[in-house]
This record gives sequence, C-alpha cells and structure tokens, in this order.
Amino acid sequence: MIQMKVKIPSYFQPFTDWKTEVDVEGGTVGAVMENIFGQFPELRQHFYTHWGILSANVLIYINQDEVFTRQGLDTPLNADDRITFVPTASGG
Repeated sequence: MIQMKVKIPSYFQPFTDWKTEVDVEGGTVGAVMENIFGQFPELRQHFYTHWGILSANVLIYINQDEVFTRQGLDTPLNADDRITFVPTASGG
C-alpha cells in the first residue's frame, strides 16, 4: 500500500476541516479517494452525482495527466505520484 499526501484545493477545504493536505493510503486513484471520503464523508457529494457517477465538476490529475487519459480510478499509483483535484468553473 502506498502512503501519499494529497493537496486539497481551497474550494474543498470546508469539507476537510480546513486541511490543505491529507495523508492517505492507496494503491490506485480510486482507493486513495475512498480513503479520503472515509476521513471526510461530506466531500464525496462534491465528487459524485446522486446517481453515483463521477461528477464532471471535478477533474482528477495524476502528476500532469488527467486520470481518464490513463486507467481512470483504477490507475495504479507510485510513491512519487501526486494527485490533484481541480474543481471546474461553471455558470455564465
């Protein structure tokens, strides 16, 4: 299991007790996310629709690559990988 730090953008910090970074374990992107949601359950609703589909309102990057250019949430991680969550802007 890989231990890593995940930076939390300011948009999501109200749901992580204002933490800017969290320590989590996981061998895949999906496992890391589930561990984050285990620590901060209110965060899940900002990543998934009420149908349980990953929301288009959040982009997930591994290093410089958007997660879906790899293997999606099943993408395996290395110890030196960085996961970044990017909330998208919407509206008009």
